[in-house]
Amino acid sequence: MTNRKVVLVALSGCSSSGKTTIAKLTAGLYPDATLIHEDDFYKHDSEVPVDPKRNIQNWDSPEALNILAFERELEIIKKTGNISQKLIHNNNVDDMKKFQIDPMSLTKLKTKYESIDKSIKVVLVDGFMIYNNPVLTSNFDLKLLIRAPYDVLKARRAARSGYQTLDSFWVDPPYYFDEFVYKSYRDAHAYLFENDDVEGSFKPTKRFNIQLFDNSDDVPITVALDWVCDRIVEVCKENK
Repeated sequence: MTNRKVVLVALSGCSSSGKTTIAKLTAGLYPDATLIHEDDFYKHDSEVPVDPKRNIQNWDSPEALNILAFERELEIIKKTGNISQKLIHNNNVDDMKKFQIDPMSLTKLKTKYESIDKSIKVVLVDGFMIYNNPVLTSNFDLKLLIRAPYDVLKARRAARSGYQTLDSFWVDPPYYFDEFVYKSYRDAHAYLFENDDVEGSFKPTKRFNIQLFDNSDDVPITVALDWVCDRIVEVCKENK
């Protein structure tokens, strides 16, 4: 058991919403935090379900992930503050070097994180499929949803060359974003929004304490980082 209070922070959203980039930059700004990725709990290629219509693997299905192993790991982290196994992240994310962040902004953010009481251990969890599962969702003290418009998501996804898996390298077929990535995101998150419209507004009575950030291309990365920082600092004060 850890003698520090563990605060689990979920940063979730559709592929290419910016959630992983924000999570990695946040971990760099707050080095006392631990960052894990749900992508590290993908099953081996041979176990990923095959879509019967397209006869291709569906990497965006919840069944592509070992959710039970993910839940067990979160339970261990919550109790001990430590990762129980060696997790090898495939690093399928934009190059962090492209973000030329003003040093003064970085200093301000680091100062905010330094204000967190040392009795608190923050664990950041980045994943695309968290809020579809009530049991999984319930593990988190802070639940953040990073959203971007459909056309932005599609353009960002198309700009990527592919994704490293446990056993190979995946390249999206032309139809994959619409029929798999976005459909899976929409199906898993529609319940949170008015008229099941994931581009629309949260349902006032069904937010489940999930907080939304709109991360379109015209939003500076510093704005996103500051928003996440303020919420982490706030939840740490509440859990002190």
